[in-house]
Amino acid sequence: MAEVALKHEKAKLVRTLKRWDLVFFSVCAIIGLDAVAGLAKWGLGQGIVWFIIFLFLFLLPYGFVTAELGAAFPAEGGIYTWARMAYGKLPGEITAILYWISNAIWIGGSLAGVTIASINGFFLEPNGKADVGLAGQIIIGLVFVWVCIAIAVISLKHGKWAGNIGAWVKAIAVIAFAILVVANLAKNGVPHGIAAGSTYAPSITGFLAVIGAIIFLFVGFELESGASEEMTNPQHDVPIGILRSGIITSALYIIVLLGILFTLPVKELTQSSGLTGAFSLVNKTVIGTGGGAKFIGYLFGIVVILTLVGSGSVWILGSCRVQAVAALDGAAPRGLGKFGAQGTPTTMAWLSGIIGSIFVVAVFWISHISSASNASSGAKTLDNAMAVFLGIALSTAVLAYIFTIPATITLRKKFPDVHRPFIVPGGQFGLWLSVILAEIGIILTGFTLLWPGLIDGVLGQKYDIVSSWGVSRKFFELTTLGTFIIIILVGVVFWAWGKAQTKGAETTTEELLEGVVEEA
Repeated sequence: MAEVALKHEKAKLVRTLKRWDLVFFSVCAIIGLDAVAGLAKWGLGQGIVWFIIFLFLFLLPYGFVTAELGAAFPAEGGIYTWARMAYGKLPGEITAILYWISNAIWIGGSLAGVTIASINGFFLEPNGKADVGLAGQIIIGLVFVWVCIAIAVISLKHGKWAGNIGAWVKAIAVIAFAILVVANLAKNGVPHGIAAGSTYAPSITGFLAVIGAIIFLFVGFELESGASEEMTNPQHDVPIGILRSGIITSALYIIVLLGILFTLPVKELTQSSGLTGAFSLVNKTVIGTGGGAKFIGYLFGIVVILTLVGSGSVWILGSCRVQAVAALDGAAPRGLGKFGAQGTPTTMAWLSGIIGSIFVVAVFWISHISSASNASSGAKTLDNAMAVFLGIALSTAVLAYIFTIPATITLRKKFPDVHRPFIVPGGQFGLWLSVILAEIGIILTGFTLLWPGLIDGVLGQKYDIVSSWGVSRKFFELTTLGTFIIIILVGVVFWAWGKAQTKGAETTTEELLEGVVEEA
C-alpha cells in the first residue's frame, strides 16, 4: 500500500536542518556561477538592469509565495506535495519530474562544462598547456557528476555541510574577485572594449534575451522544503531563511555581474569561462604574471570548482527527495521512492548520476564533432553546446513551477484552517499580485527558452537564433523542445505506472500531511 510505503520510508528521516542550515542551503543552491556568466554574455549592461528590476517583479513575489507554502505545508517532497494537494497527482508528477531531471541535466551539462573551463583556465593555460582534450573532458565531467551524487547519498546530517561550506566558499570567491576588480580599475582604469554605457538601456530585445537566465538565477528558495520533515522547525525557519538567503544571493549576484562587465571585453564574454576569464585577467593585471599570480589563480580555481560541486550536490540532494516522495505517494513507480538507511533517496540519486553521465558524454562529444573541421573553433563550439544544454536545464527547471505558484491561492481555499506562520502580505490583493507576477515570469521564461524568437516576432523584433545561440533552429529545437516533450511523456508514463501500482490503496492528502501541519 502507498500509505504503508510512505510511512516506512519517512520513518528513516532525521530532523537535522536548522535555521542557518536553510540559509546556507539556499545560498549555495541559488548562486549559479555558470548562469551568471551567461547573463553577462547575453544581456551585456541590460543584464544587470533587468536583474535589478526583476528583484521586485519576480524574486520578491516568488519569495513570498514559497515562504507561505513552505511554512504552512512543511511535508517532505515540498514542491511536489504542494502541486499534488492543489491539483492532483498528475500535475504533481509533472512538477516533480521537471524539477528533478533538470538538475541531473544541469550537473552533467553546464556545471561539468564550467568545471572543465576552470581547470583549463586556472591550471593548464597559465603553464602554457593546451586544454584537457575530449577524453579529459569526459573523464573530468563524469568524476564531477559522481562526486555530486556521492554527497547527495550520504546522511543529511553530513551532506548538509556541502551547502554550508559551499555558501561560504561562494561568498569568499565573490569577495576575492570583487577586490581584484576594484584594484584593477584603480590601477588601470576602465578597460577598453567592455560593454558600452548604451547597452545598459533597457529594451524589449534585451529583456527577452535575459529573462530566462534571470528567472533561473532566482529560483531555488523552495529546494530546502523538499526535505521539510528533516528540518527542526520548518514552520518558523523557512520564511526567515528565505529572507536572509534572498538578501545574500542578490548582493553576491550583483557583485559578480558588475565584476565581469567591468573586466572582460564584449568579444571575450562566454558561457563556459566568463568568470574564469574575468578573474584571470584581473589577477594578471593586479598581481602580475609570476608565481604569486599563478598561486592565487590555483586557489581561486579550487574555490570555483568547490562552489560548483556544492551547487550540484545540494540541488541533487533536494530534487531527488521531491521525485522520491512522488513515487511513494503513487504518482510514479514505487521503486523510485526507496530511501537508504541513511535517510536519503538512493535510487533517485543513482538515476540522477546515470542521466548526468549521459549528458556529459553528449555535451562534449557533440562539441568535439562540431569543432573537428576547425581546430580554432573548439572553445566557441563548447560554449555554444553548453549554452544549448543550459537552455534545456533552464526551461525544464523553471517550468516545474507552473503548477506550484498558483497552488498558493488554491491551497488557501482548500485548507483555510491550516496554521500559516507566514502569509503573503497585502491581503487578497497582495496574494493575487504576487502569484500573477511570479507566474508571468515562469511562462515568459518557457516561451523564450523553448521557442526563442517567438515573442520577438509577435512584438515586431528581429531575432537570429544562429547569432544568439551559435546553432541552427533545427538543432536547437530538437535538443531543447524535443527533450522537454520527452520528459513530459515520461512523467505521464510514471504517473500511470504509479496509479496502477496503488489502485484501490492510494494515500489521502491527510496521510501525506500527517503530523507535519498545525491547525489554526
